[in-house]
Amino acid sequence: MVFASGHSIFWRLSDEAGQGSDVVSIVLANENRRETAEVEIETDILSPPQKSAQADYPVDIEWNKTDLDLFLSLLRNTLDEREEVEEYEQIELDLTDESVLRIMHIVAAARFSIPYPADDVIKPSQTNCGGSVEYRMGERISLDTIDGFKPAVIVSLDDEIGCVLLDQITAPSGDNIQLDQHDLVVVRKEWALPGDLTTTQPGAADTIH
Repeated sequence: MVFASGHSIFWRLSDEAGQGSDVVSIVLANENRRETAEVEIETDILSPPQKSAQADYPVDIEWNKTDLDLFLSLLRNTLDEREEVEEYEQIELDLTDESVLRIMHIVAAARFSIPYPADDVIKPSQTNCGGSVEYRMGERISLDTIDGFKPAVIVSLDDEIGCVLLDQITAPSGDNIQLDQHDLVVVRKEWALPGDLTTTQPGAADTIH
């Protein structure tokens, strides 16, 4: 993908702490200049270490089609003016826009985080909305958890749903469960609820439970 500013985009993995987990950053590089100018955005996502012990750091990885498709889906869902954006269209983004930065964190989590089976944090007995709902990539959903309704974004659709949490899940006292914002979880399709069930400060269109 090339942005209207002339920058291309790729991932950068850095073993900053020297303890094996790689910090994931997003790098925009301007290849049109004699000396490449970069803008690096560090995320809160940690990647498992590189398999090769000889890997030099930082490690730069190109965005693949899955990354691009998810990025564009989230962009369409979040920014109304981007509804018609195409995969190879030049895109101009405001990197100070919190919505854009949130999208980049979600894509990083989808690509590099280890999926967590969410069976022990979901309350399936209370998630029957009647009938099945067809969800889409990049769509916001709600999960009825042991810590209340929590928002998440769909990043993969198969037999189950992979989604990135938009809020942390903390178990009641005595249970050793803590999931953080931007953790990647796997849930059954019947556990996914409409996204308007998640807000703690309800709007006019939200459903209160």
